[in-house]
Amino acid sequence: MIRFKKEGCSSKVWRQIQNFCRETTIHGLNIVGMPNLHPIERLFWLLIVGTSAAGAIALTISNWNRFVANPTVISIEKDYRNWQNHIPAVTGCFNNKVDLQKAEKYIYKKWKIKPSDPKFEYYLEFVTAVTNATYINFHNFEKFGNDATLMDIDMAQLALNVHPTITGLLLTVDKSREFKWNLILSELGICFTFFAKFARLLSIKNKENSTESEQIDDTLLFCHYLNGLCYARFDSDPTLPIKYYVHSYIEVPEISSKQHHELGKGSDMEIDYRVIETQSSPEIKYLAPSQRKCRFDDEPIRKDVPVYSISICQMGCRNNLAMKFCGCKPYFYHIFGGIPCNISGLLCLSQYSAFLTMTPSKMGCKCPQTCHFINYLPETPKVVLWDSGAYFDQRTTFRWGLLHPTTKYRRDILFGFGDLIVSFGGTLNLFVGVSFISITEAVYLIIEGVFNMFKDEFIQTRNRRIINKMKKRRIHPFMNTMY
Repeated sequence: MIRFKKEGCSSKVWRQIQNFCRETTIHGLNIVGMPNLHPIERLFWLLIVGTSAAGAIALTISNWNRFVANPTVISIEKDYRNWQNHIPAVTGCFNNKVDLQKAEKYIYKKWKIKPSDPKFEYYLEFVTAVTNATYINFHNFEKFGNDATLMDIDMAQLALNVHPTITGLLLTVDKSREFKWNLILSELGICFTFFAKFARLLSIKNKENSTESEQIDDTLLFCHYLNGLCYARFDSDPTLPIKYYVHSYIEVPEISSKQHHELGKGSDMEIDYRVIETQSSPEIKYLAPSQRKCRFDDEPIRKDVPVYSISICQMGCRNNLAMKFCGCKPYFYHIFGGIPCNISGLLCLSQYSAFLTMTPSKMGCKCPQTCHFINYLPETPKVVLWDSGAYFDQRTTFRWGLLHPTTKYRRDILFGFGDLIVSFGGTLNLFVGVSFISITEAVYLIIEGVFNMFKDEFIQTRNRRIINKMKKRRIHPFMNTMY
């Protein structure tokens, strides 16, 4: 009778391990798999191979963690004679954003109320509250909360329709180009900006009069180090006090921006800025933002905004909080998704004004640094008040200049993906003598061993079935003769 000896699972596994050790080129395993080896000697080589493998795994994990957590380095650049430096971007916001004549026309067109009407002051207060609305003064809408005629007002268009006409002259160090102001809408309301990269994104257009959009010119202004006179100057309407905010070309003032310069009638301010700049090499973009600890301006953190900057991220964070608290957003968040607030929504947000005007870190906003980071540090300004004369009291002048830096910081890759692969190869080769071919071979042998185990099991099962059928055929004729 044919008999098949059933092999246990542990025996099959041990046999495949022996075959793997004999055939692999990984150092030490061929000795472990030798037949007729003394148990103490086999144990010794197992300890050696195990210790080497543990060391290789530990160093490999360490190199991987280094690549994931800190693969960059910030170095100092001193080649300042060849630098083209950014002239600081400037955003100006009128203290009072209401032109009385435009407001009269808007009120008459919207509600048929003339200046002589007793209700005119009521509607003028509403128009003023809308145009000057920020997080710190949403409480100004309390007296209008029960007026149903004001609930469906397009506040952004209202603010644009009554905003004072911007007149003035912009002079720059670059005489070959003409720069113009850019009308934008931010947390500070409607303002105008110069030399800002994202001015077109933040711009607000008048649906009834598109002439404002023709003023858009988001060309940046640079100045070479060898040019000792790097400045820009804007002469504006002397009857309109202005707050000027100086910032990086990819940023925009937001509600927590504290540093500004306020100029009134006949004021002439001249101020220079020192710059601290951190650039990034193009190669660093191939790393994940979490690895390089920064984001490029074309790597948006939100789906509804195609760009990234710290200030836009902070504005987006406040937009999310406003939607969370009251289910709507203030009208100046026109670049973000969500339902604009009516008067009831703004009154709801006024309850959270203290929280929403905190610094972003205190609100829980996580906005990583930009890979091109510029911080401007002001020098002592020179201010002159022209309170007499036939010419000087007819303008308000703001002149800002750049003091050329002689040092910049640069973020580069110190430990890139290629270095990671090389470190893996060196570590594995040092400890266990493994190459890429050895790893491929080991994977192949493991797959082959598993396949052979299942193959042997299948053959044994099939043979047992054949034997059982043969036994039944021998029994059946004998049983037929009995009947």
